Amino acid sequence: MKSGWQTSEFWLTLVANVLAFAVAFGIVPIGDKETVQGAATQIITGVFGLLAGAAVLWKYIEARKTLKVAAMDAAIDDRIDSLDRHASEAYAMIPIDVRKEANSVGMPILTLILLAFQNRDNIAKLIEAIRNWRKPA
Repeated sequence: MKSGWQTSEFWLTLVANVLAFAVAFGIVPIGDKETVQGAATQIITGVFGLLAGAAVLWKYIEARKTLKVAAMDAAIDDRIDSLDRHASEAYAMIPIDVRKEANSVGMPILTLILLAFQNRDNIAKLIEAIRNWRKPA
């Protein structure tokens, strides 16, 4: 439930009372009271209509953003899972002695996999590349 001052009824009542005081003190002539009151009512109703429309639009945008972010996160998770699966399969195809050599120099798994693909026809070149590998500074 909204606070009292956030409702259109509050503002219509406030305008009506301000208008009554303005008439009582002679600021607004009695003959113009109906015209001013009608105009004020239409203005307040219009403002609250615009605010309500903006609130609906804001909620719609937030809901769409939430859906799109969730879909993107799911797609990214799927891609990461796929890459992990492929990397694990590729790592498993590298001979154990080559993996041990890479581990002894502290070579990251992905670097080893890339080197293994580049030198897949010649294990000796792969082991030599591992021995010559230097950690990036």
